[in-house]
Amino acid sequence: MDLKTVWAALAASALMVGCGSGQPVDTQPGSGNGGAGKACSPTTDPSHQGMPSEARIFSWIEDLVGIGYRRTGTPEGYAAAAYVKCQFESLGLTDVHYEVATSWKWEATRGSVEIAGQPVDAFPSAFSFVTPDEPSVFSTGPGGLQTEVVNVGLGTPLEMALKDVKGKIVLFDLKFILPSAGLTPLIEFFWDPGLTVVEPSLLIANPYLTTYSDVLNAAMDAGAAGFIGVLADYFESNKYYNEFYRRTSVTIPGFWVSPSEGERIKQLIADNGGSATATMVMEGSREAVESRSVVGFLEGLSKDTIMVQSHHDSVFYGAVEDGSGTASVLAQAQYFASKPPESREKTLMFATFDTHFTGYQGHQAFTEKYIVKKETPYNIVANVTLEHIAKQGLKGDNGELVITDQPELRAIMNTFGLGLKTAMINAIVKHDLRRTVLLSAHALCATAGVPTDASFVCLNGVPTASFIAGPNYLYDAADTLDKVDRAQLVPVAEAFAEIIEAIDATPSALIGLPIPALGPELGL
Repeated sequence: MDLKTVWAALAASALMVGCGSGQPVDTQPGSGNGGAGKACSPTTDPSHQGMPSEARIFSWIEDLVGIGYRRTGTPEGYAAAAYVKCQFESLGLTDVHYEVATSWKWEATRGSVEIAGQPVDAFPSAFSFVTPDEPSVFSTGPGGLQTEVVNVGLGTPLEMALKDVKGKIVLFDLKFILPSAGLTPLIEFFWDPGLTVVEPSLLIANPYLTTYSDVLNAAMDAGAAGFIGVLADYFESNKYYNEFYRRTSVTIPGFWVSPSEGERIKQLIADNGGSATATMVMEGSREAVESRSVVGFLEGLSKDTIMVQSHHDSVFYGAVEDGSGTASVLAQAQYFASKPPESREKTLMFATFDTHFTGYQGHQAFTEKYIVKKETPYNIVANVTLEHIAKQGLKGDNGELVITDQPELRAIMNTFGLGLKTAMINAIVKHDLRRTVLLSAHALCATAGVPTDASFVCLNGVPTASFIAGPNYLYDAADTLDKVDRAQLVPVAEAFAEIIEAIDATPSALIGLPIPALGPELGL
């Protein structure tokens, strides 16, 4: 057992004692009954009552960050699930349990790149070199993959064909393709009294939607043997841990390099007459693992249920993504657990998901069970998703990451009816959630889903309000505690408590705005 695993186990044990149980909590897969583990005891401590303070909300984020890299199927991932479960139980939620699903753990244990005999500062591209839908142990062999590396620019199919990339390593510029301004047609309301968004960053895309799938599919179709992606639009880092994109199985090895390292590689290739020899080494594995999402309830007068969710997994320390989202769910759980059941017309469900980065298998299994097949008594009539209480990240003049003191531009993507849209606007203004935009997600939820943790819920017709920001450091090792916008933790919590209360007071049939059927002329 390595030092990191030992630390994760010790941290998890300490955190569980902090929850009040004083008992070991299961952090291993295969425990049966959804991996319920040992329960933590409810507490009547005054700090556990009412709306939590900024310090308490931030302490939950600190605890999650202290666990380590909370990747699906790892000891740290299981410790994070156990931590949330313990917090739910200590707050008095009922029927607290894990929902489990099979997902995939990808790990590169060895990796390096050399070009023209010179070492390259490169970071393994997550979920590359895989066997689709099967476990695997992957390796480029004892001497690594040795072949020509060619610069294909943006990596279009035409560029691939002109370079004849079969059997070669392709070097391409990864592009981010959705700037904040691209969402302008969906705007319903915008609260920014200081007009702070009138700045160049409005036109800069975040790392969520990229050319990754298009380029890699074209490269594999053309017979490429490997890839090096230049993070052309990124700040000066190569620690970019992309999600697993379910529609793109990348069967070749690949690495990310920073913008400056990408320019150095391009110069190396040019200095060698437009072609250079590269050696790429990648070894690792992909294995099926048990994922754990955590669910708990506060009963109301009916089984019509408001679902409040985020995700507890991360790829690095994940203070913003999504320690801040998980802490925001815990804040709502504490606030509403302090109120008597008869004060609620509807039941409240709280959930933090696993598999956000590994293919959303936990989300899909949950949606199938609770929403599609309706295998439980709970009739989910609304969803509130909370993600990323973040400080703004910018790319500085020299390519460095710059953090400002203002909130990252954030959105509430929603499919609510007019009454609840008004309630959301009132809450945004009352609690001064500046730099917040209300976006209509009706068309998205009727077709592709929203680019948030709520996607599968809204795709299946549940009226949804999904709070999210997209800072540029979201998938990076730079997502540390200093990036959390502490000053916004309580205002966001208070605003969404009022929004949830407004949902509770709204007849279930009136929560969502009906989505009209799209005409055949759109090909849908």
